[in-house]
Amino acid sequence: MRRWLCLVVGWIVAAVGAGAAEKPPLAHAPLGVANGCFVETVALLDEWQGRRGAEPWAKLLRWGAKEEEEVVAGHAVAVIEAQGRLWCWDVNFGWSAQATEVGQRENVERVAGPIVARYATVKAQYPLYMADFPQAAGAVAPRGTGAAEMAANASWRDAATVAERLAQRRPVNLVTFTYGPEGQRKASAAAVFVFGGRYCLYVPEIGTVPTRARGGVENLRLIQELLRRICVGAGDVRKG
Repeated sequence: MRRWLCLVVGWIVAAVGAGAAEKPPLAHAPLGVANGCFVETVALLDEWQGRRGAEPWAKLLRWGAKEEEEVVAGHAVAVIEAQGRLWCWDVNFGWSAQATEVGQRENVERVAGPIVARYATVKAQYPLYMADFPQAAGAVAPRGTGAAEMAANASWRDAATVAERLAQRRPVNLVTFTYGPEGQRKASAAAVFVFGGRYCLYVPEIGTVPTRARGGVENLRLIQELLRRICVGAGDVRKG
């Protein structure tokens, strides 16, 4: 009887230990913004590095576009090393421990394989890593004179949410703009920031477009030029 009881206790302890080992490395609340996989992943990595420092291995993995292409990435997730293994955080699925060996972490094709496999109906192409470099935190994105009028605009709210969160780790600009054909113009907004050396624009209706542009995030002329590549007829760019 005692031996049976010891075995049961042993199984319970082992199960508890296994459960503890599988505990996600960070409790993280998503921003909950539209088409936000890229900026959601940046926010997660910012929080992770804010707690652990820049030393632990952590990267943004994206796929859907060649490295030189300036188009919306198909999807983006975080891949980090923690607790002696690789973990993936996906805004659609949360945390998942990866079977890929830590020693293979720089092999982006191998790491991406089981992560992309969750999207059975998607043909994921060109997986690549992006890693940020230290930047000075920006002030919380200021509200422009049109903020009260834009508050009811869902795109503005999402862009403002992203701008405020990402500004904790880097300079960010929040701009408003209009786009579309005459007579059917729509009001929207964008959060502008730099990640991994890329000049990025997050537009809620579209997603995030990392570009190779060079300039400050306050450069409205540059932002308007880039928005015109993303949204037909984009104009009237103003501080948000």
